[in-house]
Amino acid sequence: MATEIHGRREIAEESIHSIEMENGSITPWMREQVREWVEGRTDIPTLVKRTKSHYGLEP
Repeated sequence: MATEIHGRREIAEESIHSIEMENGSITPWMREQVREWVEGRTDIPTLVKRTKSHYGLEP
């Protein structure tokens, strides 16, 4: 599990860095969602569903 968390953390850090290099930003809410994914407390489909719901993108 530690290796999986490490891999997820690297992916998250690289993604956030990329967004910030393009002058984007990550909201505190989104940082918490990413943290939950890194820690293995949620999965990608749930993360996508929460994000769509949070930003009113659910049909």
